[in-house]
Amino acid sequence: MKKINNTLILITGILLFLVSYNFDQQASLFFKYAKFAFLDFVLGVITNFGIVVVVMLLIPSVIFYKKNKKIMYLLWLAFFISIIVAFIIKLIVLRQRPIDTFTYPFTNVLNYSFPSMHAMAIFSLLPLLVKHLPKQKHLWIGFGLLAVFSRIYFGFHFLSDVVFGALAGYFIEDYLLKLYEKKKYGSKQI
Repeated sequence: MKKINNTLILITGILLFLVSYNFDQQASLFFKYAKFAFLDFVLGVITNFGIVVVVMLLIPSVIFYKKNKKIMYLLWLAFFISIIVAFIIKLIVLRQRPIDTFTYPFTNVLNYSFPSMHAMAIFSLLPLLVKHLPKQKHLWIGFGLLAVFSRIYFGFHFLSDVVFGALAGYFIEDYLLKLYEKKKYGSKQI
């Protein structure tokens, strides 16, 4: 059943990416002119990568440190792999952002749009958080969706950047979870 679900997620994700790519310009134009003071404030806080790291990585790390250190290490591994993969893809694709943004002093790679590093990092953490902290799953999913939406809302990313980043991040963590469970349970079916 899990294989069918991942296949369905992959097919749906690819289709969503292809559709979103066709609506990149329209979505960017819409959010360029559709601004709301409340959303500007809330999403302005959530879009900060430091806040994302605290909520999606550091707070769960403290919880996992007490419960299961191996899961905490897996969380950090997924985070770092997603950041590295996002950097590599950004260097290959070199897609400009929808709006002119500030320039980072040490590296220009952060100034490229595709894929959304926020989306890739967040969605590389979500499967593990939802599985191992199920009581807070709505918090993780809600915060993650708001954070990636904020990237489109403020014009830092095209819709397809976020969709691809989310899809890639999800499969990074899914693969790491499979490796972890295979090692933990041997060759038994999970």
